[in-house]
Order: sequence, then structure tokens, then C-alpha cells
Amino acid sequence: MNTKLLAILVLASAMLAGCHKSPQFTQSDKVDQNHIFQFYKVQYDAEGEKMTATAVFHIDHRSGECIQLTEPSKVTVNGQELAFNEKGEYTRSIGSYQQVTPFAYTNNDNKQFNNSIITNSIAFNQDNITLNRTKDTRIAIKAEPFTESESVSCMLKNGNETVEIGLSIENGKLIVPSEALDAVQPGTYTARLVRRNYNQQLKSLDRGGEWESQFVSKSKNITIQ
Repeated sequence: MNTKLLAILVLASAMLAGCHKSPQFTQSDKVDQNHIFQFYKVQYDAEGEKMTATAVFHIDHRSGECIQLTEPSKVTVNGQELAFNEKGEYTRSIGSYQQVTPFAYTNNDNKQFNNSIITNSIAFNQDNITLNRTKDTRIAIKAEPFTESESVSCMLKNGNETVEIGLSIENGKLIVPSEALDAVQPGTYTARLVRRNYNQQLKSLDRGGEWESQFVSKSKNITIQ
């Protein structure tokens, strides 16, 4: 797993997928189809057992102007059309978890692009977890093998305080470096693991695209000492 990827993915996730610069969107039939940049995101919340699919289309690049699709252009997930919202996003609730989520985008030239987003699961696989601020800690997990395009972090919440720390993985266990806890006070926290996946390889035209997925595990109480 590429540990340097975490900072990039956290930043990308912090950025809203939709377009908020203006309530106006460019109609897809007014755009050179070669200049349409595709973006897909899948998020799964294991606590609420909720999966959401999002697609956004931009002119030229990720931060380019947002596009609203016009017939015959459309985007589907699992064969069902996504709904456009005021943020410039096409969204649909999937419901139960699925590891592979197929998107199909048809442009105004009736060319179809099929892309599948991979959302790998993760869960705590031990109880009575204690993190040590003076030495590295290993946590047992249940998860598919990690790829180079993935990262994992842990969200720690105590009251109104939420801290997210980056983790690495070794021999199937998560490694919590002691220095990652320097700014975290001792106490009992609610912890959730966040597994992110990112890829820029899409079936597309000239401007390409990218996708990302996020799996947030069920919570577990842990102690930091």
C-alpha cells in the first residue's frame, strides 16, 4: 500500500465532488464530447449500511466547469439512472454493500463508456483495543488484500473532537505509529476505519477521468494511553 497516498486521498475526499462556483451548468450538447472529464465516487457507511454512488462531469479537468447531461446523454449505476442535483452531481442510493459498482455513461454522440469502481471492505477484528502513545500498536483487521492505489486511516472521536490518523499495514495488521498520536489526548474514543481507493484509469475520450471509493467501517471503542 502506498502510504503517501493517504494525504492526497484525504484532500480529494475533502473536496466536494459537485460544482459550487455557480448555479449554472453547461449543457452537454454544447460541449465538445472529447472535452468531457468523468468523475465517479462510491461511498459505503457500514454503520448505517448505506452505499451511495456519485457521478460528476466537468469540462477538461476535475476543477473545470460542471456539465448537465442532455439527451441522449445519460449516466447509470447498476443499470439505473442517477438523479441530477443542484450541486451538479448525479447521485443514487444503492443500499447494500457491493464490492464492484458498474457505471455506464453515454455521451451525446451515443458512445458508451463502462467503468467499474472497486470498494474494498475493512473491519476491526479484535476487541479491547488499546493504542500506546509511546510505541507503535498493531490492530487485527478483516479485509481483502490492499493494492498500491489504496490507503487506510482511522477516525477517532471523543465528544466534539474528531481526529483522523494515517495508518500502514504489515502482515495483515494495521500499524498505528506512536507519533500519529502525539496530538491525541489519552482517553476512550469511538474509532472507525476508512479505506480509500483511487484510480485514474477510465474508459473515456481525450480528457480522461478518475474515480475514488471509500469504505467506512463499523465503530469500535478503543483506549489511548
